[in-house]
Amino acid sequence: MLKILKRLLPILGLLFLLTGCEKPLDTKQQVKDDLNTILQISKTQQTALSTLENAGQGVPDSYLKIQEKYPDQNLLEVKGSKIAQTAATRTAAYDTLKAQQAELKPVVKRLIKIANQESDELPIEFIKDLNQSLKLSALDYTTLSNFYDAATTAETDFYADHTSADAHADDLAAPINRLNQYYSAIYQQAEIAKVNINTVTAQAKKVQKQLD
Repeated sequence: MLKILKRLLPILGLLFLLTGCEKPLDTKQQVKDDLNTILQISKTQQTALSTLENAGQGVPDSYLKIQEKYPDQNLLEVKGSKIAQTAATRTAAYDTLKAQQAELKPVVKRLIKIANQESDELPIEFIKDLNQSLKLSALDYTTLSNFYDAATTAETDFYADHTSADAHADDLAAPINRLNQYYSAIYQQAEIAKVNINTVTAQAKKVQKQLD
């Protein structure tokens, strides 16, 4: 047993040395870098959300006229159609939002760790307020993602099932209304998400002010 311990001592000593050499998280510069990242991501997300809103206004009133132009075709698959172009814009905006949210995750994780440490040089309570806003914003994103996925599925089904240029407007009223409810939900959730991102931005700037 003693021989084993003697062999392990150098290894344990090296581990303690490496642990002691790790750069501490609670540094002003690290927080400043994270704040800059948050502000840039928030700006990009706001733009994506605005695009998502503008591209989610529902089935256009000219739907049947567009269908007449492309009879028996799925308008989502007709690249030149207004329907396909709007869907592509909406998808691009959501993909941007999703990518930015993924980029934000390690920053949030780091700030939570920092906020749980004691520090005389960092405004911990302000950072905790920021972390709370980031958490609420993440919940908004999750809700928006659920609505977006549901809307995309409903949209795909609607345009696959309605390709006839001879369809009557009265027969389409109910299914169009159901699809538009999804678009409306995305719009409303995007509005909520923008409000909370504004709060994130404000909280991040408060932390910045405390670090100046």
